[in-house]
Amino acid sequence: MKNIKNIISFLIMSLVLVSCTDNGLENADWLKEPNFPNPMTLTLSSKEVVLTKEKESENAITFTWTKGNDRGEGTTLTYFFRMDIVGNNFGEGAAPGTSTTITEEIPEGVFTKSYTNAQLNSLLLKNFKRPGGVITNLEVQIIAQVNNSKQYQLPEVSISSFAVTSYSPGPLPLFMVGDAISGGWDYNAGKSLPEKTERTIYNFIGDFSVGSFKVIEKAGSEFPSYDPIAGNKIVYNETNPKTDDNVFKVAESGRHSFYLDIDQKIYAFGYVPYENVYMVGNAITGIGWDIGRAKPMVWDPKNPEVFTYRGQFDAGEFKLPLELGNWNGKNLMPPSNGTVIKGQASDNTTMQLMPNGNPDNKWIIETAGQYELTVNPAKMTIVIKKL
Repeated sequence: MKNIKNIISFLIMSLVLVSCTDNGLENADWLKEPNFPNPMTLTLSSKEVVLTKEKESENAITFTWTKGNDRGEGTTLTYFFRMDIVGNNFGEGAAPGTSTTITEEIPEGVFTKSYTNAQLNSLLLKNFKRPGGVITNLEVQIIAQVNNSKQYQLPEVSISSFAVTSYSPGPLPLFMVGDAISGGWDYNAGKSLPEKTERTIYNFIGDFSVGSFKVIEKAGSEFPSYDPIAGNKIVYNETNPKTDDNVFKVAESGRHSFYLDIDQKIYAFGYVPYENVYMVGNAITGIGWDIGRAKPMVWDPKNPEVFTYRGQFDAGEFKLPLELGNWNGKNLMPPSNGTVIKGQASDNTTMQLMPNGNPDNKWIIETAGQYELTVNPAKMTIVIKKL
Protein backbone atom coordinates (compact mmCIF):
# COMPACT_ATOMS: atom_id res chain seq x y z
CA MET A 1 0.00 0.00 0.00
CA LYS A 2 1.18 3.53 -0.68
CA ASN A 3 2.42 5.75 2.06
CA ILE A 4 -1.12 6.83 2.75
CA LYS A 5 -0.34 9.14 5.66
CA ASN A 6 1.94 11.28 3.50
CA ILE A 7 -0.58 11.31 0.69
CA ILE A 8 -3.39 12.47 2.94
CA SER A 9 -1.24 15.13 4.60
CA PHE A 10 -0.42 16.39 1.12
CA LEU A 11 -4.07 16.42 0.12
CA ILE A 12 -5.34 18.24 3.17
CA MET A 13 -2.52 20.55 4.22
CA SER A 14 -0.65 21.68 1.11
CA LEU A 15 -1.57 23.92 -1.73
CA VAL A 16 1.29 22.92 -3.98
CA LEU A 17 0.43 23.22 -7.64
CA VAL A 18 0.75 20.12 -9.74
CA SER A 19 1.48 22.27 -12.76
CA CYS A 20 1.01 25.80 -13.95
CA THR A 21 1.64 27.99 -16.98
CA ASP A 22 3.73 31.08 -17.37
CA ASN A 23 0.48 33.07 -17.36
CA GLY A 24 -0.44 31.85 -13.86
CA LEU A 25 -3.53 29.88 -12.87
CA GLU A 26 -5.96 29.19 -15.66
CA ASN A 27 -8.85 29.08 -13.19
CA ALA A 28 -8.32 30.50 -9.72
CA ASP A 29 -11.64 29.00 -8.60
CA TRP A 30 -9.99 25.56 -8.62
CA LEU A 31 -8.11 26.49 -5.44
CA LYS A 32 -11.31 27.13 -3.53
CA GLU A 33 -13.11 24.62 -1.33
CA PRO A 34 -15.29 22.44 -3.61
CA ASN A 35 -18.88 23.67 -3.67
CA PHE A 36 -21.19 21.60 -5.87
CA PRO A 37 -25.00 21.56 -6.14
CA ASN A 38 -24.87 17.81 -5.51
CA PRO A 39 -21.83 17.17 -3.29
CA MET A 40 -20.36 13.75 -2.67
CA THR A 41 -22.30 12.30 0.27
CA LEU A 42 -21.26 9.66 2.82
CA THR A 43 -24.07 7.53 4.27
CA LEU A 44 -23.89 5.14 7.25
CA SER A 45 -26.08 2.08 7.68
CA SER A 46 -26.43 2.99 11.38
CA LYS A 47 -25.47 5.88 13.66
CA GLU A 48 -25.49 3.71 16.79
CA VAL A 49 -23.80 0.32 16.70
CA VAL A 50 -23.65 -2.28 19.48
CA LEU A 51 -21.09 -5.00 18.83
CA THR A 52 -21.51 -8.52 20.22
CA LYS A 53 -19.24 -11.53 20.30
CA GLU A 54 -22.14 -13.82 19.35
CA LYS A 55 -22.44 -11.99 16.01
CA GLU A 56 -18.73 -11.48 15.38
CA SER A 57 -18.88 -12.77 11.80
CA GLU A 58 -21.95 -10.67 10.89
CA ASN A 59 -21.81 -7.22 9.33
CA ALA A 60 -21.86 -4.40 11.91
CA ILE A 61 -21.81 -1.26 9.76
CA THR A 62 -21.60 -0.28 6.11
CA PHE A 63 -20.38 3.05 4.72
CA THR A 64 -21.64 4.08 1.29
CA TRP A 65 -20.79 7.21 -0.67
CA THR A 66 -21.85 8.80 -3.93
CA LYS A 67 -19.39 9.48 -6.74
CA GLY A 68 -17.32 12.61 -6.47
CA ASN A 69 -18.09 15.42 -8.90
CA ASP A 70 -16.36 15.71 -12.28
CA ARG A 71 -13.30 17.93 -11.86
CA GLY A 72 -12.57 18.64 -15.50
CA GLU A 73 -11.45 17.03 -18.72
CA GLY A 74 -8.91 14.23 -18.28
CA THR A 75 -9.16 14.11 -14.48
CA THR A 76 -9.79 11.01 -12.41
CA LEU A 77 -10.64 10.53 -8.73
CA THR A 78 -9.03 8.30 -6.12
CA TYR A 79 -11.01 7.71 -2.93
CA PHE A 80 -9.55 7.43 0.57
CA PHE A 81 -11.45 6.20 3.63
CA ARG A 82 -10.39 7.49 7.07
CA MET A 83 -11.64 6.77 10.58
CA ASP A 84 -10.64 8.11 13.99
CA ILE A 85 -12.03 8.99 17.41
CA VAL A 86 -14.13 12.16 17.37
CA GLY A 87 -11.97 15.08 18.46
CA ASN A 88 -8.67 13.65 17.19
CA ASN A 89 -8.97 15.70 13.99
CA PHE A 90 -7.81 12.70 11.95
CA GLY A 91 -4.30 12.98 13.36
CA GLU A 92 -3.68 16.55 12.25
CA GLY A 93 -1.22 18.11 14.69
CA ALA A 94 -0.55 14.81 16.49
CA ALA A 95 2.99 14.12 17.66
CA PRO A 96 4.95 11.65 15.49
CA GLY A 97 3.91 8.08 16.19
CA THR A 98 0.81 9.01 18.20
CA SER A 99 -1.87 9.29 15.50
CA THR A 100 -4.64 6.67 15.67
CA THR A 101 -6.16 7.49 12.27
CA ILE A 102 -7.02 4.52 10.07
CA THR A 103 -6.51 5.35 6.38
CA GLU A 104 -7.24 3.13 3.41
CA GLU A 105 -7.13 3.71 -0.34
CA ILE A 106 -10.33 2.39 -1.92
CA PRO A 107 -10.05 0.26 -5.08
CA GLU A 108 -11.30 1.81 -8.31
CA GLY A 109 -15.04 1.49 -8.84
CA VAL A 110 -15.81 0.69 -5.17
CA PHE A 111 -18.15 3.04 -3.27
CA THR A 112 -18.81 1.08 -0.11
CA LYS A 113 -16.93 -0.31 2.87
CA SER A 114 -18.12 -2.63 5.65
CA TYR A 115 -16.87 -3.98 8.97
CA THR A 116 -18.01 -7.12 10.75
CA ASN A 117 -18.55 -7.12 14.51
CA ALA A 118 -15.18 -8.80 15.01
CA GLN A 119 -13.28 -6.47 12.68
CA LEU A 120 -14.62 -3.27 14.19
CA ASN A 121 -14.20 -4.56 17.73
CA SER A 122 -10.58 -5.45 16.99
CA LEU A 123 -9.92 -1.91 15.73
CA LEU A 124 -11.43 -0.44 18.88
CA LEU A 125 -9.34 -2.69 21.08
CA LYS A 126 -6.00 -2.64 19.29
CA ASN A 127 -5.87 0.60 17.30
CA PHE A 128 -7.93 2.94 19.45
CA LYS A 129 -7.00 1.22 22.75
CA ARG A 130 -10.63 1.14 23.92
CA PRO A 131 -11.74 -1.52 26.43
CA GLY A 132 -14.82 -3.66 26.00
CA GLY A 133 -18.23 -2.46 27.14
CA VAL A 134 -17.72 1.27 26.51
CA ILE A 135 -19.20 3.66 23.95
CA THR A 136 -16.75 5.25 21.51
CA ASN A 137 -17.67 8.08 19.17
CA LEU A 138 -15.95 7.59 15.83
CA GLU A 139 -15.65 9.96 12.88
CA VAL A 140 -15.35 8.78 9.28
CA GLN A 141 -14.28 10.65 6.18
CA ILE A 142 -14.24 10.03 2.44
CA ILE A 143 -11.74 12.03 0.39
CA ALA A 144 -11.90 12.24 -3.40
CA GLN A 145 -8.38 13.07 -4.60
CA VAL A 146 -8.18 14.76 -7.99
CA ASN A 147 -5.64 13.25 -10.40
CA ASN A 148 -4.28 14.47 -13.75
CA SER A 149 -5.49 18.04 -13.25
CA LYS A 150 -3.71 20.88 -15.04
CA GLN A 151 -3.33 22.53 -11.66
CA TYR A 152 -3.94 21.49 -8.11
CA GLN A 153 -7.55 21.15 -6.97
CA LEU A 154 -8.65 20.66 -3.39
CA PRO A 155 -10.27 17.26 -2.86
CA GLU A 156 -13.97 16.84 -2.25
CA VAL A 157 -14.55 15.59 1.31
CA SER A 158 -17.57 14.12 3.12
CA ILE A 159 -17.61 13.45 6.88
CA SER A 160 -19.96 11.64 9.23
CA SER A 161 -19.83 10.05 12.68
CA PHE A 162 -21.34 7.23 14.70
CA ALA A 163 -21.31 5.75 18.19
CA VAL A 164 -20.18 2.17 18.75
CA THR A 165 -20.26 -0.01 21.86
CA SER A 166 -17.46 -2.57 21.98
CA TYR A 167 -17.41 -5.95 23.67
CA SER A 168 -14.73 -7.74 25.62
CA PRO A 169 -13.36 -10.83 23.85
CA GLY A 170 -12.06 -11.98 27.22
CA PRO A 171 -8.54 -11.95 28.62
CA LEU A 172 -5.66 -13.94 27.19
CA PRO A 173 -3.54 -15.03 30.18
CA LEU A 174 0.20 -15.26 29.55
CA PHE A 175 2.87 -16.66 31.87
CA MET A 176 6.61 -16.19 32.31
CA VAL A 177 8.60 -19.31 33.16
CA GLY A 178 12.32 -19.88 33.57
CA ASP A 179 15.21 -19.67 36.02
CA ALA A 180 15.27 -15.88 35.63
CA ILE A 181 11.72 -15.32 36.88
CA SER A 182 9.95 -18.38 38.34
CA GLY A 183 12.83 -20.24 39.93
CA GLY A 184 13.12 -22.93 37.27
CA TRP A 185 11.66 -24.46 34.13
CA ASP A 186 8.54 -26.00 35.62
CA TYR A 187 5.85 -24.93 33.12
CA ASN A 188 3.21 -25.41 35.80
CA ALA A 189 4.82 -22.77 38.02
CA GLY A 190 4.99 -19.76 35.69
CA LYS A 191 4.49 -16.19 36.90
CA SER A 192 1.50 -14.31 35.50
CA LEU A 193 2.31 -11.56 32.98
CA PRO A 194 -0.07 -8.64 33.69
CA GLU A 195 -2.41 -7.81 30.79
CA LYS A 196 -2.58 -4.02 30.27
CA THR A 197 -4.57 -3.90 27.02
CA GLU A 198 -6.87 -6.84 26.43
CA ARG A 199 -5.17 -9.55 24.37
CA THR A 200 -2.57 -7.08 23.16
CA ILE A 201 -0.20 -5.37 25.60
CA TYR A 202 1.43 -6.91 28.67
CA ASN A 203 3.85 -5.36 31.15
CA PHE A 204 5.56 -6.79 34.22
CA ILE A 205 7.82 -4.76 36.53
CA GLY A 206 9.64 -6.68 39.21
CA ASP A 207 12.70 -8.65 40.23
CA PHE A 208 14.52 -10.95 37.82
CA SER A 209 17.53 -13.19 38.39
CA VAL A 210 20.40 -13.77 36.00
CA GLY A 211 19.24 -16.44 33.57
CA SER A 212 16.51 -16.76 30.94
CA PHE A 213 12.76 -17.14 30.57
CA LYS A 214 9.98 -17.81 28.08
CA VAL A 215 6.44 -16.48 27.67
CA ILE A 216 3.78 -19.17 27.32
CA GLU A 217 0.00 -19.16 26.80
CA LYS A 218 -0.97 -22.29 28.72
CA ALA A 219 0.21 -23.18 32.20
CA GLY A 220 1.86 -26.58 32.11
CA SER A 221 2.76 -26.47 28.40
CA GLU A 222 5.81 -25.12 26.57
CA PHE A 223 3.63 -24.38 23.53
CA PRO A 224 2.47 -22.05 22.23
CA SER A 225 5.01 -19.43 23.24
CA TYR A 226 6.10 -15.94 22.22
CA ASP A 227 9.81 -16.06 21.46
CA PRO A 228 12.33 -13.23 20.91
CA ILE A 229 14.07 -12.65 17.58
CA ALA A 230 16.40 -9.93 16.34
CA GLY A 231 15.36 -6.29 16.54
CA ASN A 232 13.26 -6.68 19.71
CA LYS A 233 10.66 -8.58 17.70
CA ILE A 234 8.74 -11.69 18.73
CA VAL A 235 7.40 -14.72 16.88
CA TYR A 236 4.52 -17.02 17.77
CA ASN A 237 6.02 -20.46 18.32
CA GLU A 238 3.87 -23.60 18.34
CA THR A 239 6.44 -26.31 17.63
CA ASN A 240 10.11 -25.40 18.25
CA PRO A 241 11.48 -26.60 21.62
CA LYS A 242 13.38 -24.28 23.93
CA THR A 243 16.97 -23.50 22.94
CA ASP A 244 19.50 -20.92 24.02
CA ASP A 245 18.43 -18.81 21.01
CA ASN A 246 14.66 -18.55 21.57
CA VAL A 247 14.51 -17.37 25.20
CA PHE A 248 14.60 -13.95 26.81
CA LYS A 249 17.91 -13.44 28.61
CA VAL A 250 18.65 -11.54 31.82
CA ALA A 251 22.24 -10.43 32.33
CA GLU A 252 21.83 -8.56 35.62
CA SER A 253 19.69 -9.38 38.62
CA GLY A 254 17.33 -6.76 40.00
CA ARG A 255 14.26 -4.74 39.12
CA HIS A 256 13.40 -4.89 35.42
CA SER A 257 10.50 -4.00 33.14
CA PHE A 258 9.27 -6.49 30.54
CA TYR A 259 6.87 -5.05 27.93
CA LEU A 260 5.19 -7.25 25.32
CA ASP A 261 2.85 -6.25 22.48
CA ILE A 262 1.65 -9.41 20.76
CA ASP A 263 -0.30 -7.44 18.16
CA GLN A 264 2.68 -5.36 16.99
CA LYS A 265 4.99 -8.35 17.68
CA ILE A 266 7.49 -6.31 19.69
CA TYR A 267 8.98 -6.41 23.18
CA ALA A 268 11.14 -4.23 25.42
CA PHE A 269 13.20 -5.42 28.37
CA GLY A 270 15.39 -3.28 30.56
CA TYR A 271 16.92 -2.76 33.97
CA VAL A 272 14.87 -0.20 35.91
CA PRO A 273 16.39 0.18 39.38
CA TYR A 274 14.12 3.05 40.43
CA GLU A 275 10.38 3.54 40.12
CA ASN A 276 10.50 7.33 39.68
CA VAL A 277 12.95 10.12 38.98
CA TYR A 278 12.01 13.70 39.96
CA MET A 279 13.52 17.12 39.19
CA VAL A 280 13.88 19.86 41.78
CA GLY A 281 15.78 23.16 41.88
CA ASN A 282 15.53 26.76 40.76
CA ALA A 283 16.30 25.61 37.21
CA ILE A 284 13.02 23.65 37.14
CA THR A 285 10.38 26.11 35.97
CA GLY A 286 7.49 26.50 38.40
CA ILE A 287 8.97 24.12 40.99
CA GLY A 288 12.04 25.71 42.55
CA TRP A 289 13.31 24.04 45.72
CA ASP A 290 9.93 22.66 46.81
CA ILE A 291 10.74 18.95 47.29
CA GLY A 292 7.06 18.21 47.89
CA ARG A 293 6.26 19.43 44.36
CA ALA A 294 9.29 18.01 42.56
CA LYS A 295 8.47 17.45 38.87
CA PRO A 296 8.31 13.79 37.78
CA MET A 297 10.15 12.72 34.65
CA VAL A 298 8.38 10.59 32.03
CA TRP A 299 8.92 6.84 31.89
CA ASP A 300 7.90 4.73 28.88
CA PRO A 301 7.74 0.91 29.17
CA LYS A 302 8.67 0.69 25.49
CA ASN A 303 12.01 2.33 26.33
CA PRO A 304 12.34 1.21 29.94
CA GLU A 305 15.87 2.21 30.89
CA VAL A 306 15.39 5.95 30.47
CA PHE A 307 13.38 8.78 32.01
CA THR A 308 12.80 11.89 29.90
CA TYR A 309 11.47 15.42 30.18
CA ARG A 310 10.89 18.02 27.45
CA GLY A 311 10.09 21.57 28.43
CA GLN A 312 11.25 24.87 29.84
CA PHE A 313 14.29 25.11 32.11
CA ASP A 314 15.37 28.29 33.89
CA ALA A 315 18.96 29.35 34.46
CA GLY A 316 19.93 27.83 37.80
CA GLU A 317 20.64 24.58 39.63
CA PHE A 318 18.84 21.24 39.88
CA LYS A 319 19.20 17.69 41.13
CA LEU A 320 17.23 14.45 40.74
CA PRO A 321 15.58 13.04 43.89
CA LEU A 322 14.14 9.54 43.69
CA GLU A 323 11.57 10.14 46.42
CA LEU A 324 8.94 12.87 46.61
CA GLY A 325 9.05 15.08 49.69
CA ASN A 326 12.23 13.68 51.26
CA TRP A 327 15.41 15.78 51.25
CA ASN A 328 17.33 12.95 52.93
CA GLY A 329 16.30 10.28 50.45
CA LYS A 330 18.16 8.84 47.49
CA ASN A 331 19.27 11.33 44.81
CA LEU A 332 20.94 11.13 41.42
CA MET A 333 23.63 13.82 41.33
CA PRO A 334 26.72 14.87 39.38
CA PRO A 335 30.13 13.67 40.62
CA SER A 336 31.00 17.24 41.63
CA ASN A 337 28.93 20.25 42.64
CA GLY A 338 28.32 22.94 40.03
CA THR A 339 28.56 20.64 36.99
CA VAL A 340 27.40 22.64 33.96
CA ILE A 341 25.45 20.81 31.23
CA LYS A 342 24.79 22.58 27.93
CA GLY A 343 23.97 19.79 25.49
CA GLN A 344 27.49 19.82 24.08
CA ALA A 345 29.95 17.01 23.43
CA SER A 346 32.10 18.31 26.27
CA ASP A 347 29.34 17.75 28.87
CA ASN A 348 30.11 15.34 31.70
CA THR A 349 27.29 12.81 31.26
CA THR A 350 28.07 10.67 34.29
CA MET A 351 25.99 10.75 37.47
CA GLN A 352 26.08 9.05 40.85
CA LEU A 353 23.62 7.74 43.40
CA MET A 354 23.80 9.68 46.70
CA PRO A 355 21.88 7.49 49.19
CA ASN A 356 21.20 10.35 51.64
CA GLY A 357 21.47 13.31 49.29
CA ASN A 358 25.01 14.11 50.46
CA PRO A 359 27.24 15.59 49.31
CA ASP A 360 24.66 18.01 47.91
CA ASN A 361 25.97 18.16 44.33
CA LYS A 362 23.91 19.92 41.67
CA TRP A 363 23.87 20.46 37.93
CA ILE A 364 23.78 23.97 36.47
CA ILE A 365 21.77 25.27 33.53
CA GLU A 366 23.44 28.49 32.39
CA THR A 367 20.90 29.61 29.78
CA ALA A 368 17.13 29.39 30.14
CA GLY A 369 15.25 27.72 27.31
CA GLN A 370 13.53 24.63 26.00
CA TYR A 371 15.47 21.44 26.61
CA GLU A 372 15.07 17.68 26.46
CA LEU A 373 16.58 15.90 29.46
CA THR A 374 17.27 12.15 29.28
CA VAL A 375 18.34 10.22 32.37
CA ASN A 376 19.44 6.57 32.27
CA PRO A 377 19.70 5.16 35.83
CA ALA A 378 20.71 1.76 34.43
CA LYS A 379 23.84 3.23 32.86
CA MET A 380 24.04 6.21 35.26
CA THR A 381 24.14 8.80 32.48
CA ILE A 382 22.45 12.17 31.94
CA VAL A 383 22.13 13.98 28.61
CA ILE A 384 20.51 17.33 27.87
CA LYS A 385 19.67 18.70 24.42
CA LYS A 386 18.64 22.24 23.50
CA LEU A 387 15.38 22.20 21.54
